[in-house]
Amino acid sequence: MANLNIRIREAELADLELIVDFISQKSDFDGSKNLLTATADKLQQTLFCQPPLVRVLLAEVAGEAVGFAMFYASYSSLLTQPCLWLDDLFVQAPMRGMGIGTALLKYLAQIAESTNCGRMEWTVNTGNAPGIAFYEKQGARILENIMVCRIEGSAIAQLAKK
Repeated sequence: MANLNIRIREAELADLELIVDFISQKSDFDGSKNLLTATADKLQQTLFCQPPLVRVLLAEVAGEAVGFAMFYASYSSLLTQPCLWLDDLFVQAPMRGMGIGTALLKYLAQIAESTNCGRMEWTVNTGNAPGIAFYEKQGARILENIMVCRIEGSAIAQLAKK
């Protein structure tokens, strides 16, 4: 692991295009580019509304952004505590394995701890063996008895009309 000076900071309004670019890069990595509809305008409406619906951290090395984490608050009725949901974590390929992902997760853990979160959660693609290994190394348990359920697009409208 390289000894880099990694700076983690909250995204600002001027970062909108950069964040959309990171989302695009992550969609390529995930093989879901065909699902990408993110735009700077749409992101601005959710990232910089009051209160923000989502937050973004940027990881910088030598003043250049090389990774990001997008997250928001969730809640556990079982714990009766807030939780932190990590929606995206992405580090550009040439910078992987240098501690940037770890720095982002550590910063998220500090946020979770300071806001009394009972847990941090996220999903990882079952085919992403390096990602799974990375998360396990950070102390994450990969839950095999829980499956993601998703209703999207026109199915939401259909369900709403039932």
